[in-house]
Amino acid sequence: MPVYRFEDLPEVQHNPGLSSSHGQTIKGERIFFGKRTKKTGTGSKPHHHPSEQFLYILEGKLRVEIEGERQIAGPGEVVHIPANAVHNTLADGDQDAEYIYVKDTTWGLKGVAAGDTAPDTPPEDDPY
Repeated sequence: MPVYRFEDLPEVQHNPGLSSSHGQTIKGERIFFGKRTKKTGTGSKPHHHPSEQFLYILEGKLRVEIEGERQIAGPGEVVHIPANAVHNTLADGDQDAEYIYVKDTTWGLKGVAAGDTAPDTPPEDDPY
């Protein structure tokens, strides 16, 4: 039975052209499970991907925009990002945002910039 500690995993920044988030990732057969940090005032550009995604906020606040609707999510709250929804996030407030990242593996970890069409196959993931 595999048991992981985030502290023992490499820290990576996936898709740096679209997002400032960095952290550790575990890939299962059907789910990515990761711990991410966004520095205060940084975030992601509007993007989409064919994968459904959840963000569970541990610390700080994330300003989240999904399909044009904005909300602030804080500790203990879960953000649900539907598959193919254009979305972006920003670490809002006076501390970094730290969150658990859960995404299905049907696509990969990288998104596609809003307005761009997703290719038929997902882009290659960076090592994790």
